[in-house]
Amino acid sequence: YARYQAYTSKYILPYIGELQAGVFNKEDLSALLGFLQAGNRKTAPLSQYTVYVVESMVRAMFHYAVEKKLVPEVIFGKAGYMIKNKKDAMPLSELEVQQLTDTARQQEMDIQIQVMLPLYTGASLSELCGLKWEDIDLENGKIHIHRNLMRVQQKKEQGKEDIENKNDGIQKNGSKNTATILKEFELPESECREFIMPEKLTRLLEKTAKKRKPEKEKYVASIDKKTLKKEIKQPQPDGRTLQNRLKALGEQAWIPELTFKRLRDTFAVMCLQAGGDLYSVAYVLGVGTNAVCERYGQWLVKSDSFIRGIS
Repeated sequence: YARYQAYTSKYILPYIGELQAGVFNKEDLSALLGFLQAGNRKTAPLSQYTVYVVESMVRAMFHYAVEKKLVPEVIFGKAGYMIKNKKDAMPLSELEVQQLTDTARQQEMDIQIQVMLPLYTGASLSELCGLKWEDIDLENGKIHIHRNLMRVQQKKEQGKEDIENKNDGIQKNGSKNTATILKEFELPESECREFIMPEKLTRLLEKTAKKRKPEKEKYVASIDKKTLKKEIKQPQPDGRTLQNRLKALGEQAWIPELTFKRLRDTFAVMCLQAGGDLYSVAYVLGVGTNAVCERYGQWLVKSDSFIRGIS
């Protein structure tokens, strides 16, 4: 109820509250949803799920009004706003990459690494969290991605007090049998890869290693102690924290709703535009060639000049 009330006051009434309910139609609904999805001065672009919820709410409101004979029946049909396919890549433009890197350079060194690593290696968020200094070969400028760090549910061990309470038939209110922990996992062999890094990233890592002198088993994306919040006690990088930091940095760089997925998409497109062949790009990303074709097909260069060399 609280969410519906908030959506009504924030997304629905400010945009259609002045319209006559009796003449509201599917064109008005499509205009509202497209407006919310595109973003504007009042609010940032909404996720596809939120737009879907708002659409369902508006339809339900008018359906209820029709039942109560407050308005004539409205035939909405299918709303005509654009729905983004989740399989479509959304890379940053060249200008946005420049804005992001310029903004990152003004931040602490740990934030620079957390942005530049996925942007110039295509590492996913879990792979970024699991990357250790032992996986970085600064002498040869190479990176080895073979591990990820993820949140998992784990059963709590029963303590003596829990066993005694269980035997006495006592159950504590609010007690939980599971806990969320960060755990390392080795990637499947097909997703492990080792490749060279761009010089820009290598120089940043060299500068960081020289300044911090980190141990080999330390995580590369660890948060700097100066900026580490008191409530965060774990030494491992937490994906939620890194995602929140990236989102905040994106807002500073005028790139709303920035995610690690978009950084990975940007890296893949930059590789293709730099002349990377399909097989090599698939290897660097740790995916199959079909996945690259499906997600980045519009950036693949089609050429038939090789046919002349057959004869």
